[in-house]
Amino acid sequence: MCERCCNQDVEWTTPLRTYDDDMTRDRRTTLLALARVWARPLWLAVGRSDAADVVAEDVDWWMRCIDEPDLSALDHYSRFAYLSGALREFRTLVHYRLQSAPWPLRMLLRKLYPPEPTLTLDVGSIGPAFFIQHGVGTIVAAESIGSHCWINQQVTIGHNTRGRPTLGDHVRVGAGAVVIGPITLHDRATIGVNATVIHDVPAGATVVAPAATMLNRPATGDAQA
Repeated sequence: MCERCCNQDVEWTTPLRTYDDDMTRDRRTTLLALARVWARPLWLAVGRSDAADVVAEDVDWWMRCIDEPDLSALDHYSRFAYLSGALREFRTLVHYRLQSAPWPLRMLLRKLYPPEPTLTLDVGSIGPAFFIQHGVGTIVAAESIGSHCWINQQVTIGHNTRGRPTLGDHVRVGAGAVVIGPITLHDRATIGVNATVIHDVPAGATVVAPAATMLNRPATGDAQA
C-alpha cells in the first residue's frame, strides 16, 4: 500500500477509535450515575455495620487489582457503587461481610443485590482486601484467609476428612487450582493455574501444575488426512 493510502487509513481510523472511546466513556458515566442511586441502600447497610472499615479496604484493593485509572480516580462511594453494580462476585463478598447484620436485613439485601450464584464463601474469617477475579464456579471453604489475597475463577479451596486450608497474607490462587485439606499457604504464596495442592506451601513460594504431555504423536499421513 502506498504512503498516501496509509495516511488515508490513519485519517479514517483514528477518529473512529476516538468516537468509540467517547461512546464507552459516556456509557460508563451513565451507568455509574445509575449505580450510585441503585447501590445506596447497600452502602448504608455497610456503613451501619461493623464491616465498614473492612469493606473500605476491599474496595481499595479491588481498584488496585482491576487497575483502571478512570475507576481509581473516582470518589470512594462511586467506586463502591461501580463494583456493586458491575460485579456479582463483589456483591458476594459484601454479603459475606454483612454476616453480623440482622437476618431479615441480610435476606432483603440478597434479593435486591443478587450475589454470584456459583461462588461460595464458606470461611471462618477473611481478612481485609480480598479480591475475587471473575469468581464463577468457585468454592472457597477455608479455615481462614489473610489480607490482600487474590482468588481466580473455577478455584476449589476445600476440606477433606482432616480439615480445611489456611491462607496467609498476599496469597494468590490461579484459575482452576485445587487446594485441599488442613494445609497452610503461607504469606505471599502463589498457586499456579490448574495446580492441585495438598501440602503446605512456604512463604513466597510458587507452585505450578505439570505442563501438558503428549501421549501419542500421529503419523505424518494421519496428521495430513
